[in-house]
Amino acid sequence: MTLDDLFQGKESPGQLDMKLNFRKFFQDSQLNPKEAGVVTLACAEAVNAKSLSAFAAAHLQAQGASAEEIQEAKDAASIMGVMNCFYRFRHYVHKEAYQKPAGLRMNIMARPVNGKVNFEMMAFAVSIINGCEACVKSHEDSLLKHEVSEDKVYDLARLASICKGLEPLLRTSST
Repeated sequence: MTLDDLFQGKESPGQLDMKLNFRKFFQDSQLNPKEAGVVTLACAEAVNAKSLSAFAAAHLQAQGASAEEIQEAKDAASIMGVMNCFYRFRHYVHKEAYQKPAGLRMNIMARPVNGKVNFEMMAFAVSIINGCEACVKSHEDSLLKHEVSEDKVYDLARLASICKGLEPLLRTSST
């Protein structure tokens, strides 16, 4: 699936803006093609944008990603959905009684197939989509400690925002 396939029949001014935003990201970003692919796939899964997921998986295959790397990007959205939801609860309620270990398993983060930095990038972007301030701050801090530039972190935030905006566009018909 190509970028043009993804946006076939999407011709309204807003749809064209989204197409241009997404295309520009893939042409002018601090992320390398594989990083852009895993983060896009994680974000697409987080917003349940099936055609965007298919595009990202095809893009990753073209970059030489293994089936395990592609699956991990999908799994990152799932585990971050759990963690983002739980930590938003703790942040919203902010009672001492709830400030104890979550007791939620995250083994996927111990030895990520895509590498620690790529997993942190996926977790950061999905946390932006899911609106978890504590997780966004935590993953941004981790990325900076791994010497990821602020420009790259900024581009991750742009990509998450674009993917969130693409979700309603890609689930609508071309009429």
